Amino acid sequence: MNNQNNTLIKMKKAVIYLVGAIFLVACGSSEINENVAQLQHKKDSLKLVYTDIAKAIEAIDEQLKALDTTVQLPLVTVNTIEQKMFEHFVEVQGEVEVGGNALVYPEVPGNIMSIRFKEGDKVNKGDLMIQLDASTLSSTIKEVETNYVLAKDIFEKQERLWKEKVGSEVQYLQAKTNKEALEQKLITLRKQLDMYAIRAPFSGVIDEINPKVGEAVNPAFPAARVINYNDTYLKADVSENYISLIKEGNKVTVLFPSLHKERITKIARVGNFINPNNRTFKINIDLNDFKEGLKPNLLADIKIRDFVEDTAIVIPSSIIQQDRQGNEYIYLMEQQGKKKTAKKTTITTGLSYQGNTIVLTGLKGGEKYIDKGARSIQDGELVESVKE
Repeated sequence: MNNQNNTLIKMKKAVIYLVGAIFLVACGSSEINENVAQLQHKKDSLKLVYTDIAKAIEAIDEQLKALDTTVQLPLVTVNTIEQKMFEHFVEVQGEVEVGGNALVYPEVPGNIMSIRFKEGDKVNKGDLMIQLDASTLSSTIKEVETNYVLAKDIFEKQERLWKEKVGSEVQYLQAKTNKEALEQKLITLRKQLDMYAIRAPFSGVIDEINPKVGEAVNPAFPAARVINYNDTYLKADVSENYISLIKEGNKVTVLFPSLHKERITKIARVGNFINPNNRTFKINIDLNDFKEGLKPNLLADIKIRDFVEDTAIVIPSSIIQQDRQGNEYIYLMEQQGKKKTAKKTTITTGLSYQGNTIVLTGLKGGEKYIDKGARSIQDGELVESVKE
């Protein structure tokens, strides 16, 4: 109480002095000979009095707050600023690609005579999967083969006679031409016969067979699909904005939402071409050691790490505020005896990811920062911390 009385006495003296000073200024305004220096001196004196009054009022307010048990301080939660690893990722979406994914078309129209494999079977390159009806062509080949045998015999006889200088050169040449023509015709017919066989374009697994035995097929529609799961990888398009950050070997986290599976791997290849239509470049991610459940064109969420710092000051992005000048700041809590006050602290921030932001300047680590309630307080305000 003595301190309060002394403060009130000082305040009364200051007010009396202020009133007297104002009276003197009013009286002095009528004195024409009063110079500028004297007026300036009186002005400075009034400023000192005003400052004393403001301090006295502030002191009284503090005492009133301390004595008034009905005053409720703002409730806030407080956490400690820690130094920890900070990682930043670029998030894109990609599709599963395999070493081979081919639709197999018949080369000629025809009816299916037999299907040698079923869906899911493994095949080697060149294996006969589907045989088309080529009976007409086979009959033609047999007929030509018979004619060829005769033509060959005639040619050999004419050749012996010609060497013995018997017979004419025309007969020899006719026999030779006839034999060679039938030889070439057989080659052509056998190539045509092979077109009635639908073979595996590469080693892999038969994913689907569309027609059934007895049905007709034609080159406009695929008869089967063969997939080679060797060299399985993810392919994704990445914005050219990250071309200087994304390199071969970058850490990648891959999530397959449909499979509910996740794995960590690395970028195997970075493309050298930027697509002018969408300003992106391609990356490949090796999946050869992770094939369970993978299907061609399966979607995957890809997180590519483009920045990492092992020891960084990291704070929740939600506590960062911005003043009118564009400066970012947070509130720290200062302990002064039993009092806790909020201190506005300007910071410089870097990258943000998943609700966390790295702080470049303004903090050292270990400080107590105000979390919940930070947006309803002011710099220097008394606060009360509570546990969540």
